[in-house]
Amino acid sequence: MTAFWVALGGALVLTGVLIPMLRRVGISDVPNDRSMHVLPTPRGGGIAVLLAVLLATPAMGGADVEEVALVLAAALVLGTVGLVDDVRSLPPVLRLAAQGIVALAVSVTVQEAVGAAGFGTVPFLLVATLATVAYVNAFNFMDGVNVISGLNAAICGAWFAWLGHEYDLTALLVVGSALAGAALGFLPWNGSSRIFLGDVGSYGVGGLVAAASVLAWGAGVPAALVLAPTLVYFADTGWVILKRARAGQSLTQAHRGHVYQRLVQQGWPHWASAAWSAALAAVICVMAAYLYDGQPVTSLLLATLTVLTYLATPRLTSLAGAERTAS
Repeated sequence: MTAFWVALGGALVLTGVLIPMLRRVGISDVPNDRSMHVLPTPRGGGIAVLLAVLLATPAMGGADVEEVALVLAAALVLGTVGLVDDVRSLPPVLRLAAQGIVALAVSVTVQEAVGAAGFGTVPFLLVATLATVAYVNAFNFMDGVNVISGLNAAICGAWFAWLGHEYDLTALLVVGSALAGAALGFLPWNGSSRIFLGDVGSYGVGGLVAAASVLAWGAGVPAALVLAPTLVYFADTGWVILKRARAGQSLTQAHRGHVYQRLVQQGWPHWASAAWSAALAAVICVMAAYLYDGQPVTSLLLATLTVLTYLATPRLTSLAGAERTAS
């Protein structure tokens, strides 16, 4: 737990120090068609989150140093790509190429170090690489309202810490603890609209979660358990991409089609929309923890039902509002 407290305190202090620095150099998020905020806000808070995780590294006694270094390296490289994009926008092809290279490097290293989860080498590398790139982008797309990324990253961190404990994976335990602490330390600043993660944060934290997931999967943790805290983000992103593709709309154009965005447009506070996504992610994790070993089919069915409930929330909220208006 030392890593958790070090990371929490580090993120809390470093974010406060970072805000005036970002204002001074002019790194701000200017509202656009996709934005849910109305005033320019400093972006780059992910720098503090990643530094806080790094500060917690000395507290990671007993962890496999090489495995910890792999996860942190992936987060730092992708965070650096995001930071460059925050300062001067990078072409999408270049960002995607960087993500692919890092994802493949992580997958190859995990396969050589801990195994391929019972898969053949090529299938493992293919699935792990594609899933890593997909999640990094999903995390970036979902980072659109206050506290949503911090809350979901905290859920992911806590879940990895639990998996590390259950499967005796010390590196996963300490990396998860550090991520949970850093994410929670960032929340007060982000919740008050003082600062955003920026691409440095969404790429860096998304990369950390993805790399930790590949490590866990390669070490033998069932894929269903590894994916549990990420299902809401994957589902929201995948569903909006599918809808836009069917409507013939550009997949790269700014929009407000995500579930969390539609809920805010319906009057939900930012924190409520964010908390709803994180709460359902936590529900999926709890059900997986209690049911997966003995009742895997039931666990998967309940997880699917939870994800569908999340996707249907805007429609359910709209119907409830219509009924109140009619009465």
